Amino acid sequence: MSTDLWTYRPTADLVGRELDLIGVQGRLQDPSVRLITLTGPGGVGKSRLAADAAAGAAELFPGGIHTLDLPACLDLESVLESIGKTVRDVTERTLLLLDGVEHIAGELAVVLARHLTDTPLLTVLATGQEILRIYGECAVPVPPLPPPGPLLEPDVADVQDNPAVELFVRCARQANPAFALTPENVGAVTDICNLLEGVPLVLELAARRLRLYPPQELLTWLRRGGDSHLPGPVDVPARQRSVLAVAEWSCRGLNEGQHALLARLALFQGGVTLATAEKVSPLTAARTAAALETMLDRGLLALEEHPRAESRLTMPRTVRAYGLALLEEAGEERARAARQAHARYYLRLLPALEGRFQGSEQQRWLRVAVAEHDNVLAALRHLEDEDGTPEGTEKGTEKGLERAEGVEEGGRGRGRSAGRGGPVRPDRVAALLERAALVTACLQPWLVRGELKEGLRWFDSTGQALQGDGWGEWAEDEEWLRTRARLYCGAGVLAAALGDHDGAVHRHRRAVALYKRLRDPQAGALPSARMGHALFRCGERPEGQSLLSASLVVLDAQGDTAGSAEAAAALAEVLLAGGETKQARALLERVGRIQRQNGAVRDLARTVHIGARLCSYEGDDSGARSALRESIRLYESVGEHTELPAVLEMFALLVLQQAGQHQRAARLLAAAGALRSRTGVGVERERADRLRAAVEELRRRLGGAVFATAWVEGLRLRPEAMAAEALAAAEPGRAEERGDGVALTPRQLQVALLVADGMTNRQIAQQLDIAEWTVVNHVRHVMRKLGCASRVQVAWAVGRSR
Repeated sequence: MSTDLWTYRPTADLVGRELDLIGVQGRLQDPSVRLITLTGPGGVGKSRLAADAAAGAAELFPGGIHTLDLPACLDLESVLESIGKTVRDVTERTLLLLDGVEHIAGELAVVLARHLTDTPLLTVLATGQEILRIYGECAVPVPPLPPPGPLLEPDVADVQDNPAVELFVRCARQANPAFALTPENVGAVTDICNLLEGVPLVLELAARRLRLYPPQELLTWLRRGGDSHLPGPVDVPARQRSVLAVAEWSCRGLNEGQHALLARLALFQGGVTLATAEKVSPLTAARTAAALETMLDRGLLALEEHPRAESRLTMPRTVRAYGLALLEEAGEERARAARQAHARYYLRLLPALEGRFQGSEQQRWLRVAVAEHDNVLAALRHLEDEDGTPEGTEKGTEKGLERAEGVEEGGRGRGRSAGRGGPVRPDRVAALLERAALVTACLQPWLVRGELKEGLRWFDSTGQALQGDGWGEWAEDEEWLRTRARLYCGAGVLAAALGDHDGAVHRHRRAVALYKRLRDPQAGALPSARMGHALFRCGERPEGQSLLSASLVVLDAQGDTAGSAEAAAALAEVLLAGGETKQARALLERVGRIQRQNGAVRDLARTVHIGARLCSYEGDDSGARSALRESIRLYESVGEHTELPAVLEMFALLVLQQAGQHQRAARLLAAAGALRSRTGVGVERERADRLRAAVEELRRRLGGAVFATAWVEGLRLRPEAMAAEALAAAEPGRAEERGDGVALTPRQLQVALLVADGMTNRQIAQQLDIAEWTVVNHVRHVMRKLGCASRVQVAWAVGRSR
């Protein structure tokens, strides 16, 4: 047996590819599998995996393993000649490893198919970014290493076994032997692995930079795009020596139109829908479809499916860096035009969606808007650069608000003077108003997503840009003043969500003052109501109740059902605090009817939550629990993050009263606290005292070890799993019925244990040598018998039974 394996073979073992390696070697053992193609984007480690798999299966090929690095060959003729020479010498089972087939796949496939037909003892293991499309080809996708994903409070124990983190840490120690994963740097390391999308080559190259930067500074540098120029080792093929080299090789062979489309799509962060890609494409519809198909085939794009939203085309970070480099090389004007087109798309999209955030399809459109968060921020940054805020405009948040005091209260300010900056061009005014329109349209998505601090910064900074001295006569325009009022009002809502009720009062007061200047008290009724609610939160209950009552009358009179419902729900909360339960209940029933009719899911969830507090105040724990369950379901349906923690905490306090539910209560409290930490939402002092007391009680009842385990499980919960955890709680008096009343069969128990180990249905099927559909049925029966709503709950149920 002879081999000529040339591939770069680092001394360290493969990380995170154990199952992939077993899968490839298993296919090599099967004589009926003649062609295996490892596919995936550049830098994921296809060549390394192929070399290790071939080396591990060397004894199966007495005719030897012959390797050909196709990119190193001079031309197609030399490739075909080398393959032909190898095939002519085959007398025993032989493995031909072809590395990098992507750019000659079409020409190579015809010849290779003939060799496979004529040479029964030949097996081919190929790597490339696209398949060869030969009959009988076994395509094996090689994805990036799974990154840890967004964790609210990452802990060393949570991420140290994650493949991407493990690889990064191993390479970091090679660059800096003193490096270790610690509680101080685990957050930065987690963010780095998520940012670099688990691509092994990029993780290795980034880890080398720890000789220059500590982890947090490295993260900042990478976010600025520093990884585009990361150099690699010299003893690897040239196409793998830097991030840009990998991307350039991946995109080799694209025509001019495909390059132009790639550059446009590189502007989109977090992916883009197919419809959006077609709208921003510089090509015709037919050429766009063909170009997208080519990019998908070559791994330059991937299609991610989402159960509750449209599928999105995503671009690997390496390819995106190359696309942005192409954009810059095209010249400043063309790059600016592309960014302008990207921003204008979102200038049209978000304001168009804003009116649908309150309708019957609220859930759908909120999810659409939330999915575009990163792209909207990119558009806003571009608009901020373009609006040309004139000299004399205040940029600082607090200072700008203070300077506004005299303007809104005292009249029309400096009049129509042009200010120190001279006459202002209309295009600059239009740019700033467009930016303001996009910011105000983002209020509901930012509230749902929990991007409160980021949203508040944009509302405040845009509002201050509009109030400077340099805008001259534009500052007295009606549209200008109304835009400022909307910005102050939105900023007040975000400040209230963060628990800064003094700040909310301050901002809503600015909005009301501007509507007074416009002689439009009707438009000022809703910010007045919100200011009243904020005053109540500040402890000024009589003033708040009075303002809410007056605003409610105005809103009712003008037929603003959504605004009236919001004000009435806030007034019900104030009345409840004063013990006026009968009036509060009447208001809540009225509000609930309006919101159900309007399909205002998020507002209804808040109203139902207030109703749960009313039930609790009256001692109706059953009613409170039922209302909280409905509120949690409603919040979960729109992916809510901001208001969910308060509902989870109240539900946990009720669960705490039930026997056998203490671990669940601990998990819910930990999850709610972690979500508060991520969004920045504060806790009222009275509730904070109750929560601290509940945590101490749980620690005493469960004991230190059990409490710590449950708490960590709660911290690991992602927002979408928090609602499922709460809704899986047993009803009082039924905990025993739902326990182990129905025994699992031996096979079901076996499946449940593998689910608890984190295996997928496919992995379980392979482990037990049964059909995947059989596994699906077993999992369904297990979930029904255990009363579980998710695989996470099955894991916990099995863990407790063990």
